[in-house]
Amino acid sequence: MPSMKVSWWLNMFGLAVGMVAALLMYYFPPRVQIYTETGSGALTLTNQPTDKGKRVGKRQAFLAKAAPIALTLSFALQLSAALSY
Repeated sequence: MPSMKVSWWLNMFGLAVGMVAALLMYYFPPRVQIYTETGSGALTLTNQPTDKGKRVGKRQAFLAKAAPIALTLSFALQLSAALSY
């Protein structure tokens, strides 16, 4: 059974990961599908994407998927800290 010090560090690391996850969810929310009045998906046409735009879009997609994973990790760390007391 881990000592109190290990449990404390697990809890603190879990809280830190949770804060990072919350910031990622705030600044990089997942994209929301837009629907028309008839219920079909809306399509917005824009100009040709630039290389910078492609990089930014890939980064935003990655961070939007990483945030829930970080939140799950945060919960697991804090739960393991609570169960190890």
